[in-house]
Amino acid sequence: MSKLDAYLRSIEKFGAAGAVLSSGQPVTLRFPTGDRHATQVTPHDQLVMLVREVAPPVALAQLDAQDARPMRFEVTSEGTRYAITVTARPGAWTVAVEPTLGGAPAPGPAPAPTPVRARTAPVGDAGGGDMLIERGQYDAGAPSAVTTTSGSAFLDALTTQARGVRATDIFLSTGSPPILRTGGELTAGGDRSLDAEQLSRELGAVAPAEARGAWAEQGSATFAYGDGAGRVRVTLTRDQRGPGAALRLLHGEGPPLERLGLGAVADWLADRGLIVIAGPTGAGKTTTLAAMVRALGERRRIVVAIEDPIEIVQVAPSISQRAVGDHVPTFTAGVAAAMREGADAIVIGAVTTADAAAAVIDAVAGGHLVLTTLVAPSARVAVEHMLDRLPAEQRELARALCMDELLGTVTPVVARNGTRTFEVTGRPGGS
Repeated sequence: MSKLDAYLRSIEKFGAAGAVLSSGQPVTLRFPTGDRHATQVTPHDQLVMLVREVAPPVALAQLDAQDARPMRFEVTSEGTRYAITVTARPGAWTVAVEPTLGGAPAPGPAPAPTPVRARTAPVGDAGGGDMLIERGQYDAGAPSAVTTTSGSAFLDALTTQARGVRATDIFLSTGSPPILRTGGELTAGGDRSLDAEQLSRELGAVAPAEARGAWAEQGSATFAYGDGAGRVRVTLTRDQRGPGAALRLLHGEGPPLERLGLGAVADWLADRGLIVIAGPTGAGKTTTLAAMVRALGERRRIVVAIEDPIEIVQVAPSISQRAVGDHVPTFTAGVAAAMREGADAIVIGAVTTADAAAAVIDAVAGGHLVLTTLVAPSARVAVEHMLDRLPAEQRELARALCMDELLGTVTPVVARNGTRTFEVTGRPGGS
């Protein structure tokens, strides 16, 4: 029973023109009106197994030789031929799937089509639950999702409940009921305590293999997945009671800046310099950053976003999102590559390490528009918090650079009733 067959049935079911599977990334379904992301994420090890299961001997020989050139072969499933194009790089594969529609094969010798056995399991069941097309909370016209969930009915019911009351976080711990954070206040998300077995099972159903391994070996891990209404960032933990997790509820797509009341900040996006989004945990920094990145994509700017993990998926083709560990080894290496590519804007998702702080400074020094988020009680101290992560001998030069190149700061502020406002400081219109 081929794992690839599940994706082929999903392409047919949605009427898509094809699909792109990338290691550790949401599946992209391609339509004539534009690409849509699915909530299904294909871990690298599953993608490798998926390809090796159906690839003919000639293709397998190229894979075994670690040949990084794109490789193409065809498969047949239920009478339809599909072209499979694989770009295999260490730790990061990209697999493009499209019906051939009877078209001519690509130039050069191609292996004979490989038959793929049909299956009777539910569509999209590729080891991670049925495939859903992801919807943004602000996108009423998005294609409707489909038949099932992320892989855990328990977690999907919980995130649906939490989104319904405008909660920003869910906290799960062994021996206690779920706890929701809404408007800064903690409330019960149920009356039944969770046991260790249930938490391990349900969280393991949505976590990629790398996160499960880190959770078991190191006691913590972070990843993101889609629940059909948006994205969920998960921090897995362990304590004296057993397994636990904190779930941050995110939008499926970045909202328009105007919807957030930040239209004036758009002027900064035409400039070069540093934009900092600062605030306490849960204030809405990730959503605000995603709105700015979306605005850059709508302006057809080339954007490279380096994140750990990728949280809110951007749909504009000019935006490249790269996860530390999956696509780039470090933030600084990712910034170096983005500068070589000539990116118009570079995004460092969050500055929580010395590597991320150094990456911000490198990008600003390179003359780029740079956007990042910082956990800080106020914008006034945000940049200082970032500089404190650098070696002492680098701070003064970095401080001078940031002060000269700082376009402005945005601080989301959440009231007790859950409403959000923004404190904006800087120089609208640029320098």
